[in-house]
Amino acid sequence: MSSKTMSTTKQEREESFIKVSKSLMETKKLGKNGELDVYHLVIIKSLANNFQGVAYTGVTDMMRFIGMSTEQSSTKERTKESLLRLQEMGHIEIYEDIVMEDMVNDLKPANNYFIKPTSMDEEWGFAKVFYKDIQKIVTMRSNYKPKMFASYLNVIGNMFYDSTGSGKNVPISYTSIDTIVKNTGINRKSVIEYLKSLHDEEILHFIHIRINNSIIKNYCTRWIHKEHTGKWATPLAKHHYKIDDIKKFKGGGIGVSEE
Repeated sequence: MSSKTMSTTKQEREESFIKVSKSLMETKKLGKNGELDVYHLVIIKSLANNFQGVAYTGVTDMMRFIGMSTEQSSTKERTKESLLRLQEMGHIEIYEDIVMEDMVNDLKPANNYFIKPTSMDEEWGFAKVFYKDIQKIVTMRSNYKPKMFASYLNVIGNMFYDSTGSGKNVPISYTSIDTIVKNTGINRKSVIEYLKSLHDEEILHFIHIRINNSIIKNYCTRWIHKEHTGKWATPLAKHHYKIDDIKKFKGGGIGVSEE
């Protein structure tokens, strides 16, 4: 492994991250507002990164943090219902005071509560969601950040650590657009737009390889590894498509292909 490659993987190991259960990648199964629920959970887990493991936040506070208008009653109600759903599903516990003895089953929009993530289902597999990526997504100028995050989670959650035979493990994902569509229920055109935005905002780095005249495949790393994405993708593509010579690839480029 080159010193340059080691430096990016080492840097990533030193970054802070939260764990998100892989069961939450299939937001389609979580109901109409599944993406919003998962997005709220990620924000709560980020805020709970302290010695108590508790976030002190509430409906209006969450809306401000995410960048939503706090004036619309319908948005407040949707946020409130989302937090209560997360508690009902077992992903968080909401308390009125720091003693945290009795969970509440109703929320006042103006009030803050002590919200404790439970780490539910993480023992069955989790995605590493890095704080740097969360911060970038939260500050993006988009009205579709929950759907954007759902797309991101499906890529990151399938980050593949491939042993190429040279003693290095490389974090790369080759999740297809159709898989993201299937897991989230988001239409294909929108998924492509979200992935392109994640690339443009320097959160994820995509390259695509034209395998033959009919197949184009996307490969992706976190932005920190952008200089290595192509090099890491090549042996995977050769293995997956039984190609013994890189010269047999028909082309490719940087960015998201519509596959």
